[in-house]
Amino acid sequence: MPSDSSSPQDKNNLTLLRAYQVSPSVILEDRLVEIYMGLIRETIASLPLALINQISALQRPVTEERRTTNRHAGERRAIDRELLQIGKQAFKKALTQFAPTTDYDCCEDFDKSARSLIYQQLESFLHRQILDSRNEPSEPEDIDPQMTVSRKRETLEILQAYRANPSIKLRNQLVNLNIGLVRREAYHWKNQCQESFEDLMQVGSIGLINAIERFDVSKGNAFSSFAVPYIKGEIQHYLRDKSPTVKMPRAWLTIYNQGCKIIRARCAETGREPSSQDIANELGITVNEWYDIKLACQNRSPISLDTPIDQSEENSTSLGDLVTDHKYQSFQLAQEDSIRLQQALDLLEDRTREVVEFVFLKEFTHREVAETLGISAVTVSRQLKKGLIALKKILATPID
Repeated sequence: MPSDSSSPQDKNNLTLLRAYQVSPSVILEDRLVEIYMGLIRETIASLPLALINQISALQRPVTEERRTTNRHAGERRAIDRELLQIGKQAFKKALTQFAPTTDYDCCEDFDKSARSLIYQQLESFLHRQILDSRNEPSEPEDIDPQMTVSRKRETLEILQAYRANPSIKLRNQLVNLNIGLVRREAYHWKNQCQESFEDLMQVGSIGLINAIERFDVSKGNAFSSFAVPYIKGEIQHYLRDKSPTVKMPRAWLTIYNQGCKIIRARCAETGREPSSQDIANELGITVNEWYDIKLACQNRSPISLDTPIDQSEENSTSLGDLVTDHKYQSFQLAQEDSIRLQQALDLLEDRTREVVEFVFLKEFTHREVAETLGISAVTVSRQLKKGLIALKKILATPID
């Protein structure tokens, strides 16, 4: 980019940046990507060469270590293409986060912020590739869409066979086919806590197995969409018990607090909670980013006994109301109570237990539970009340 902040090129870029902020469009986005392609390529070129070479070596089978120079060059070109795609996506994300001013120097600020974000995303991608290659060299992450379709089809076929005749062998096949879902979640949470990647993989795998056991093939839902909340929830629950404090970017806390304000304002205006998509739109982020930020922020401390069951009711029952031993009422949920509550949950009907677990333990909204389980919000509310009544009866006996 030109160094003169008042150059015609910078003026043109500033005009396009302002136009994109006012009215984002694919045409403007593509135009800006084209203009800043040099910056993207420069950022890729600044990556440590040793890191890229390490990926080439890990992705290349041992028996092929001595292939020709042309083959190695082809591998490098393939990695460069991936890096370019990651760089473009990171640049597009930088566009959504940048707020141009009337000062032409803001183009320089955008260059710096875009470079920083692109480099961060590229470096994260490279480290993830190395980690994935080491953990499962025989089954790298899918890039070819056809391979993804084939895996989904195979998963569905094995799920149907597993429902007809459950066996450890079939369940293990399902776990191996979908372990990439666990790996992505484990890597994501590893950056926010002190737990090891291996521990998070083990915990996430429990969530995957729970999803396998509870998935209803007849509903026609995608298994991956059904499984991810279970994997996230299992890891989140583990972190609550294991790590009271989770590393949290300050920007995430700011966004989360803004999101909570939006929820309160909408509830006051309309009498109902806005959807996650509405919240994300107001915050200027994607709905998946809002899910991640919300989960991370809610994961910062253990479950409170004051957590309400249904925020739509004025006199809603809290989690503490289910525990009749009053010596714990002013404290965080004790380990004994967690065990007692889990034992009680196991006695509920499957669908009722799922709803209660998602609302209580994983802190999903009614809308999110409905979307995850493929039921209506009304059904969620009914199942929750049904579960609450049952839990009160089960937990009626005080702890000695």
